[in-house]
Amino acid sequence: MDKVKTRKQGNALMVTIAKKFNVPEGQEFYITKEQDGTISLIPKVKDYFEDVEENAFVDEADSIATNFKPVGSELDE
Repeated sequence: MDKVKTRKQGNALMVTIAKKFNVPEGQEFYITKEQDGTISLIPKVKDYFEDVEENAFVDEADSIATNFKPVGSELDE
């Protein structure tokens, strides 16, 4: 198991991650601290829907569901 040590930089404490972990420069993380003191870094993943154009994922099944109008007791069953 590897060991790291915090170091002070300005008003922050820094921890260095070894190159062998293949963490790319500029990678963003969510950080949490548990009650027992465990600190977890969770990589922030790219939002795959960030640049999607409106209706890019709409297909025939979606239009059927969108245009569904009950005519009787279909929803009671």
